[in-house]
Amino acid sequence: MNRPPPAFEKTQSSILIALYENPSQSYTSYTLARTLNPTTEMGTPDAGIAFTNTREATEELIVKGLVRGKRLKGADGIYFNDLKLTPKGERVAIQERKRIAKFETELPEIAKRANAVAEEMEKFEGKK
Repeated sequence: MNRPPPAFEKTQSSILIALYENPSQSYTSYTLARTLNPTTEMGTPDAGIAFTNTREATEELIVKGLVRGKRLKGADGIYFNDLKLTPKGERVAIQERKRIAKFETELPEIAKRANAVAEEMEKFEGKK
């Protein structure tokens, strides 16, 4: 039975792809948070939220056996150093990249259909 590849929450997906596309980069929870949130100013409440979201997404990927790293404790609580994909994580990251690429190529057609439906609904509403 063929099952579709797993779908991931946006931050999890971004982490998988960042780790896959930059294998020689040494990521920590902090550098990943900055990479995934480049417009967020460090030291702000938004940066704290970005860090927490990144750490939680990383923990979920560790639970799934897709990412590994050294667990440390700092001022912001638990964080991870030297994050890498596991062999299983590499396979899943490849699938995730392909899934996203396919979605991006299909997006214009999806938008076109949605617009056509919206136009039909407007016509129908106009007849009432």
